[in-house]
Amino acid sequence: MTSEDVAAAGVATAATSRPAVGPQSSPAPNMRFGGGDLGAGPRRKLSLSEVALLPWLCCMAPAIVLFSNYLLVLGSAIWSPCLFDWLCALLTCITWFWIANMCISSGLGAKKLRENTAVDWHARLADLPEEVQAEVKHIVLLPNYLENEQMLKETLDNLARSPLAQSCVHVVLAMEAREGQEGQEKAARIVEEKKHLFADIFATFHPKGLPGETAGKSSNTQFAFRQALRKYGAALCQTDLSKIFLTVADADTLLHPQYLSALTYQGLVMEKEERSWTMFQPPVLLSRNLFSVPSLTRSTSHATLVFELAGLSSQHVFPAFAFSTYSMTLALASHPEVDGWDVDVIAEDHHMFCKCYFAALWELLNAKKASSEVRITPRVKVQPIFLPAVSFLVEADGYIASLRARFQQARRHMQGIVELGYVLLQWIRLSTSIGVAQIPKRTHLSIALIAIKMYIMHIVSSCQCFALVLVAICRTGELLHALQLGSGSLLGEELRAQLFNLTGSWSSMSSAQQALAAAMSQVSGIMMLYTVTCAIVAIDLMEGTYHKDVESSLSLLSPKEAQKDSKARSLDLRRSADPQDGSSRLEMPGVPEGRRSWLARIALILYILVDNFLSGYPAWAIFAVIPVLLAGWSLLRRGTDFEYVVALKPK
Repeated sequence: MTSEDVAAAGVATAATSRPAVGPQSSPAPNMRFGGGDLGAGPRRKLSLSEVALLPWLCCMAPAIVLFSNYLLVLGSAIWSPCLFDWLCALLTCITWFWIANMCISSGLGAKKLRENTAVDWHARLADLPEEVQAEVKHIVLLPNYLENEQMLKETLDNLARSPLAQSCVHVVLAMEAREGQEGQEKAARIVEEKKHLFADIFATFHPKGLPGETAGKSSNTQFAFRQALRKYGAALCQTDLSKIFLTVADADTLLHPQYLSALTYQGLVMEKEERSWTMFQPPVLLSRNLFSVPSLTRSTSHATLVFELAGLSSQHVFPAFAFSTYSMTLALASHPEVDGWDVDVIAEDHHMFCKCYFAALWELLNAKKASSEVRITPRVKVQPIFLPAVSFLVEADGYIASLRARFQQARRHMQGIVELGYVLLQWIRLSTSIGVAQIPKRTHLSIALIAIKMYIMHIVSSCQCFALVLVAICRTGELLHALQLGSGSLLGEELRAQLFNLTGSWSSMSSAQQALAAAMSQVSGIMMLYTVTCAIVAIDLMEGTYHKDVESSLSLLSPKEAQKDSKARSLDLRRSADPQDGSSRLEMPGVPEGRRSWLARIALILYILVDNFLSGYPAWAIFAVIPVLLAGWSLLRRGTDFEYVVALKPK
């Protein structure tokens, strides 16, 4: 074992030194809090890739549930129209309540975005005592593959706008060795050009074809994480690992200039134990090229916006998941029950949240074996940081090529359906390890809500769209049949009777048809709410409300640091010196920044409304129904052996 490996092991050992598992716990002095003999690695690694019956059943469960739902809808449409109408009404009601809750909650999220971007978080951080701020470091992991070099440089230029960049931000360019010599040269050029912007920056090259790995963001992130521990491990061994913050961001993501300051401040005001079990999440806005992509692609951006803002602003029922760009402490990431990112998954963000969530429960379970007073209750939470992280939508040259690229991305996203099986596997193993009755009902309910959210997100919502497509097909078929029956006369009795059945009064409908009509009638109201939230965020981005000048935070640095930081960031600050120069904006290139008239705002609302009404369901059918069916079929055929599909981003 090399000295670097020893240092990395030391970090993991330090992560296990938690003072207590809760106020009611009184564990034995020698108890192992997820640590023990580090040479043996983490205590357990639960994976759907295990060659055993239970993991296989859990792996197949999402696909079985998916196809059961779809076949039930399809079968009832063929053999039982009344049951079909009831199923459509039920699915529509569930989806209606789901979307209605998201629309209301996302409106609150849009309000919090305005409030939080108006706060000088670095000033708040500077007000904390020096001993509290001591030892703080940030490690930013940027996994990427075949990404445009200029886009990577823009991401780093934007990251350098943080007042913390020079003092404590360490950047890891997580490259793929599959890019070959060209990738190594690209990384060398970027590191050489941008090294003066940060405390440190270096590149890693994830080897191809490592045993047990699935090529993708998760395995690349884990390799970069391990390399970072080897590089910085010796320096981190004696520090408080809960003050070392890890941030994973996509290569095209522009973190808000105050994000790292807000992350540090919100983390430091927490108790150490709470901070050690917290994940931090900014709302991800897929808006950098919002107006240059096809309307079908743009409507998926609106859906992501509403889903993310709602999940972060309202966690009273369903927990928020980590998504795309997120942060956590090194104490959590290096805990032996977590041990970094799993290398055999596709949806690394949702999977990492679930893995950390259950890691806390496993630690409490082992503590309970030593002390019956310990309660196995959830400790991991997602702390929202309402500062936007702005990213590109997938885009290629040409309309059809852009839609094809978005479909490829949707295929990868829908492969996350397997995470429902992972939650089931963890839940069953946890319950059988100590007994179902030993786990509080609150904990069972909390786990169930995670599973239900995944079920609604991947299966119910797409199945409802599939059902409405069948409704349209069936009703069109009935109308064509009626036209055929009435073809012998100008308007035969049979035709009049059929048309009356299709378009007749409320009293002429069956109870199932009435339920379906009542559910469908609420869609327009939800769509208006949905549209207004999307328009508010789009207007705020266009007008620059979220990205005000952060020069004032420089005054909080020492004179020497301020001079150094000002020089380092001068290039990027000049980008936004002219607010009318839309081409210089990183957040929305080509869109002039400045206040819009009320007429322009109303026009934008109507523009987004047309997007949602005309493209909402077609986009859901193309980018959700078909990809989730492909993901389910792949699960049945190949298990977790998914292909990581890379979608194109604009150059």
